[in-house]
Amino acid sequence: MAKRMNRMAAAAVAATCLVPLSLSGCATKSSSSRNAREQADLNAPIATASAQVARYRVRDWSALNDHTLIVVATDGKRYRAETLGPCTGLDFSTRVGFVNRGGFNQIDRTSSVVLADGTRCPFQSFDEIRSPESKALDAYEKAGDTKPDSTAKQDEPKPK
Repeated sequence: MAKRMNRMAAAAVAATCLVPLSLSGCATKSSSSRNAREQADLNAPIATASAQVARYRVRDWSALNDHTLIVVATDGKRYRAETLGPCTGLDFSTRVGFVNRGGFNQIDRTSSVVLADGTRCPFQSFDEIRSPESKALDAYEKAGDTKPDSTAKQDEPKPK
């Protein structure tokens, strides 16, 4: 009876604390575009340091190496999580879970990633990154604001 209760408690903890995610869509991307995207994510500037995202808002993730994980939220925001040390097997993992020490329903810099074999790797940082697309859009919008309005001059009558 005690073993059964322990198993039930362990199953309840696993169900509430771990969110297994599967890597989807990896066969549709070419390797060159994927490598370019990974390099862009690895070198992307930080938009918000010490960010957080709710676990149920995680849409996708990818491991760039055994130290860096990219998490994509449902709203398209991208987050870069760096582990405290090398997380052996992270770059080859097909399933991960996220655990927070307080049992909160969010992922932040105090969280850990748990691999399918049970390896737990705490985060050193969890930051929101600016994607190259949003950076280009911001630059385009700024360029549009600085140009003089040429339509107003065309509509004015010419002096005689």
